[in-house]
Amino acid sequence: MADKSLRWSERAREENNNLLDYLLNEWGEEITLRIAEQIEKTASRIQQSPDQFPIFSKRKHVRRCVLSPQTSIFFRVYTTEIVIISVFDNRQNPKKRKL
Repeated sequence: MADKSLRWSERAREENNNLLDYLLNEWGEEITLRIAEQIEKTASRIQQSPDQFPIFSKRKHVRRCVLSPQTSIFFRVYTTEIVIISVFDNRQNPKKRKL
């Protein structure tokens, strides 16, 4: 089966950039690069096999990938593409999670 195309929503890009900026300011370049690489590898796993990740919201057809205890990636699978909709900091109030 051919991989579906992977697209990042504008919101997910912004959240990802904010996360990397925070890591750079708080933890330095080495940690930031390690996490950025981990995010890219995880996005590739999502693209190759999205069904391995559990459904988070049946009603909204959203799946969740736990990147780390601090971060989750939420995405939707469509016929021809997979859309990453959010890179969420799990330490935030869950009510801030607007999917």
